[in-house]
Amino acid sequence: MNDIRNYMITLIEDNGKTNYLGYLFNYSYHAECLIDYATKKYPNISGFKKLNYMEEPNGPIYYLSLLGNVIFTNVSTFDEKRGVLYLPKALSDSQVEALFDFADKVIGFDVCMVHDMRLIDGMVVGETFDFNKQLDFKEKLIDFVNKETKFKKGEKK
Repeated sequence: MNDIRNYMITLIEDNGKTNYLGYLFNYSYHAECLIDYATKKYPNISGFKKLNYMEEPNGPIYYLSLLGNVIFTNVSTFDEKRGVLYLPKALSDSQVEALFDFADKVIGFDVCMVHDMRLIDGMVVGETFDFNKQLDFKEKLIDFVNKETKFKKGEKK
């Protein structure tokens, strides 16, 4: 089992595959790590190479979410475990299952979730929901995903 505290990014693909990126924080920026992943995963999408993450650090997150990826950025400090969970417009059943499994790995983290992301005047904005580590993150996440039926793709198993 991977200890997510050792990784900058956890990314869950549309098919539910979970990727751990930036082992031991070997990139200077989360965006740099995501661009490296995206250019390898999506070699036919040249836009990732052209992204200026210094102008809009959330650009890689936004475009990867448009491709259906769930992204968690680990922004923990030495004395505090925290992160940001970015959801795509819709979640596959296998992503939901992987996301709930992932929730078990971030117990004790303060998590801010961003959803309904959009690009406005070159800036990524979205709706946020904060999960406090004292609350049951997994339970609250299940409630949120189940209530927000727009996230379900309705794929058949």
